[in-house]
Amino acid sequence: MSTWCMLLFCELTFANKQEPLPINISEIQSFIPHHVKIKNHEKTGTSYLFNGADSYIEFNEQFDNTFSFCAWIKPADLLKKNMAIVGIPEAFWLRTTTNRELQFTQPSVRDDNTEGLLLSADNWIFVSFVIDFPSTKIYLNTKLVGEFQWGREKGEWQNQVLIGKDNWREDFHGSMQNIQIYKEAIGENTIKKLFEKRPYSESITDGIVLYHSFNTPKRFYSAGEYSETFNVSFLRDSLKGNVAEFNGKDSYIDFGKLPIDNAVTISAWVKQNEFNRDYGAIAALGHAYAFRITTDGALLFTIPQIIDITDSDARIVQDKWQHIAVTFKEQQGVTFYLNGEKIDFFEIKEYQPVVKELQVGTNLWNDFYKGQIDDLVVWNKPLSDIEVKKVFEKESSFWEVNIKEKQTRTPDVFVLVIILFILGLAYVFYNRKKRKQVVDIASSTDPFEQKIREIVFQNLSDSKFSVNEFAEAMNMSKTKLYNEIKTSINKSPKEYIREIRIIEAARLLKETNIPVTEVIFETGFESRAYFNKCFKEIYNLTPSEYRKNTL
Repeated sequence: MSTWCMLLFCELTFANKQEPLPINISEIQSFIPHHVKIKNHEKTGTSYLFNGADSYIEFNEQFDNTFSFCAWIKPADLLKKNMAIVGIPEAFWLRTTTNRELQFTQPSVRDDNTEGLLLSADNWIFVSFVIDFPSTKIYLNTKLVGEFQWGREKGEWQNQVLIGKDNWREDFHGSMQNIQIYKEAIGENTIKKLFEKRPYSESITDGIVLYHSFNTPKRFYSAGEYSETFNVSFLRDSLKGNVAEFNGKDSYIDFGKLPIDNAVTISAWVKQNEFNRDYGAIAALGHAYAFRITTDGALLFTIPQIIDITDSDARIVQDKWQHIAVTFKEQQGVTFYLNGEKIDFFEIKEYQPVVKELQVGTNLWNDFYKGQIDDLVVWNKPLSDIEVKKVFEKESSFWEVNIKEKQTRTPDVFVLVIILFILGLAYVFYNRKKRKQVVDIASSTDPFEQKIREIVFQNLSDSKFSVNEFAEAMNMSKTKLYNEIKTSINKSPKEYIREIRIIEAARLLKETNIPVTEVIFETGFESRAYFNKCFKEIYNLTPSEYRKNTL
């Protein structure tokens, strides 16, 4: 038997004996992992963990005009940098990009991106990459998402295949499973069969980014940065035990930024005391989306400035505990659930790729919730109909898992004084540094920074001024604009726009007597609550306090 035949190994058994045989990289002699952690599990098989810095896989094998690659990938830190999945040096690369697309790169020729927002961090997805020169196809979960033509003659490929790394050290960070490589162009039937043999099964708890039982104010599980509670009472309910009480005026909980990308599920038990135009905000994730209850008890899902979806069939009853849930997935749509039952699905193609800052009990428009909430759970993925029902029924496989709630401790008084003193010093130095950074942004003489500042000021009062428009004005792609600004001032375009708005707002508050509401309008903010929050992050004062202190 030839050496090449010995290299071939088929993990999958197909009824059709003509199915192409993959190279199983874990079985061949030329498989060389560099700082890749390999984990074996009897149910899920082998996982390859890449650290995003110096880990990759290489093996030597000569390919001709065809090349196919399939793998389950779970990228981490997706928005931080481009990451290589697979390629042959100087020939081609398949990469993820910071705007969550897949990219086919021909070095020194061009980059071709798939269209739309496709990937999400920390979630498994099946990627297939097929080259049948001069054509290239990219599949995501068996769906064709990109088809490109080579922009040059093929030439001779090297015999080195790299997985998780490219020429520019844009290393992959995350995990891969069931890596398959072929010396021929596989078809959609093969891709579908590989997809159906998914090597893992997720539990309901996978993807939870927030869980709050409301037993006490400071006991919850969250993958976010912090939480702050405003005028929320924690009381005893005869049916549900300890719950959170929202007063409908100024009570809410701010959980800050959560690692939610392009999909979300929100689940909660609610008992609303009153229906009113200004009541009913269950949860809002900044400018991305909001979940609330209308004046007649119907469930409402909003993508700000894009679409409102109301389902009158999903209607809650006043002063009665009921379980509500909503799932949303970009390029698909939103599904409403009431007491564990699916009510309806609405197709939505639009999406807001913005920072997800979760507030419970209020939203962008200062609508507040009036009533009780219990067992709030947020996932960074859409749950299935069966999973939502299990959550409603409190099935043990979900509620008895090891979800560790964050909790506070009461330290020794002396230790507490020392901690407060250290925090005070750190706070002073942090704010000095932060304000210096703000001044640097406002007064830089760098030509690039002057140009981007000029464009933002030209669009300052336009609350709809987007990163797309920013990139067009700079005559750049979104990705290049992001990379240039990040390199220059270590901020994203959105963060930069927001800081320039706040800097100008501070100047107006200090140098003019125009009302705060007009300052908000002039600097392009859409709500006072969001303006106050952003302003306080930089100046550590509310706008009114800042104006008073600078008079």
